[in-house]
Amino acid sequence: MSAKTRDGRGTRKGTPFARMSIVPQLSAAFWTCWLLAAMAGEIAGHALNPIYLHRSGRVIVALMMCFLGMSILQGATRRLPWLIFWSFAFLLSLLAAVLAEATDISMGVGDIGAILLIAILLIFSFVICYRLTGDLPGPTNDSNVRGFFWAAALLAQTLASACADWISDPGGPSERLAIAVIALGVAATIGLHSCTRMPRSVLFWSAFVLSGTGAAFGGQVVLRSIGYSTQM
Repeated sequence: MSAKTRDGRGTRKGTPFARMSIVPQLSAAFWTCWLLAAMAGEIAGHALNPIYLHRSGRVIVALMMCFLGMSILQGATRRLPWLIFWSFAFLLSLLAAVLAEATDISMGVGDIGAILLIAILLIFSFVICYRLTGDLPGPTNDSNVRGFFWAAALLAQTLASACADWISDPGGPSERLAIAVIALGVAATIGLHSCTRMPRSVLFWSAFVLSGTGAAFGGQVVLRSIGYSTQM
């Protein structure tokens, strides 16, 4: 066989045979499932916070260990990839909700302070990834930046959860205005994706934060509705 035949790892000798996808195919089905997973994680996180907020450090460490274990499992096996991925997505959203609440309350920085702090960390993670790999972490990067992708996804969803907390706060912005801004942002992202050659990784992370904020806020609305119905 020639030098370009496949080796045992699914690559062609000398040149890459295929780029490994970190996430399932990006489509309407993917974003719908992501919204549902993020909403479920937000609901679980906010249900967990009142019980273990005084021990939030231990809870965060336990969730981080589960997060790391799921990351290792995803890289070590190709069995049940969809089940592993969406379980990972739910766990990521749950951990993000706990981190956002802990940043706000435990550090005493408030919603705006938490948003700014997490946004700085997210930008910092992008800079580190770009300096080390020459590109932003994206949904179709090679497996050698898989860790960068999931770290950025965790920070991005934590930022989205912090934004949802700010929207739900009585002292925050108008909920209708916030929903309108999120909807316009998603529409603008879709338009830029369809009509321009703007880097897809930039558009992906914009859509990720916007959809994550909408899902997190939706989860909080569900919790408020349940709490209101139980008081009736």
